[in-house]
Amino acid sequence: MAVYNEVSIPSSGTEIVLSLWEADHAEGVIVFMPATMVHPLFYKDLLHCFAAEGFHVVGVHPVGHGKSPRNKDRFTINDLVQNGKDAVGFALERYGLPVIAMGSSQGGVVTAALASEEPRIAAAFPHNMMLAELPDSITISRFPKWLRHIYKPVQGFFKFCGKIIPDLKLPLGFYLERKRISRNPSLWEKVASDPLCLSLYPLCFLSSLFTTVFPGITDGSILCPVYVIADSGDALFTREYTYKVFDELKAPWKELVEFHFNDHMLMVNHPREVSRRVAGKMREALKAKCIRDKK
Repeated sequence: MAVYNEVSIPSSGTEIVLSLWEADHAEGVIVFMPATMVHPLFYKDLLHCFAAEGFHVVGVHPVGHGKSPRNKDRFTINDLVQNGKDAVGFALERYGLPVIAMGSSQGGVVTAALASEEPRIAAAFPHNMMLAELPDSITISRFPKWLRHIYKPVQGFFKFCGKIIPDLKLPLGFYLERKRISRNPSLWEKVASDPLCLSLYPLCFLSSLFTTVFPGITDGSILCPVYVIADSGDALFTREYTYKVFDELKAPWKELVEFHFNDHMLMVNHPREVSRRVAGKMREALKAKCIRDKK
């Protein structure tokens, strides 16, 4: 039976909250990064399942998100990556077990960045990945797809706007199509009624999301295996885009863990199926690490 706790740690010039699901007999620790504007408790069914599978779980409430203080209005994707690094350090110190980075959607983007910059993790499991340098990344957004043909100027415009009006608050619908995320009205009702969910992002964050490049993802800097979780029918991170990103990814071992639910909200709507299959892959990764460490 998992025990739930919460702690606060310093990160990104403020404090962030970590949700802890602690298993009876854990073989590793999962540091989990949530999706756009939500928080780890939004995934409590999934994370509880992982604890039942024998993993401690450290759910990160990124700066300005969830239960973390709302005292920092300006933050970027790099702040979220730093939150992940600080959570990894916390997990190693508290548990002394191998740490696996995992995240969903926007959290998957952060997880891939962590894999490229955080040598202490044993494996990375991003659900969805984005490479800001790929022109096809514009297809994730609601912006016209033809903008991929003038992608560099578009990125320059994003950077310019992020500098001159960084505090402008924009809703999710400004840059993502809600129907591509989910067509389930009850999910959107859940988001709207959850006081811990954000409804707006500062423009400086959105600018950083589409312009910040993490070269380590593609230049061979990653030291751990990477298992990219995807759904073949995901309408937001399409199969075509996912395959392009997967081809660019360079890691000692990479594997595409593909589901077929036709659902971007895989982690919320199918927690048992996801946790069972992914936990098996996590055990494979930890077993391989143990063998490498003994050589």
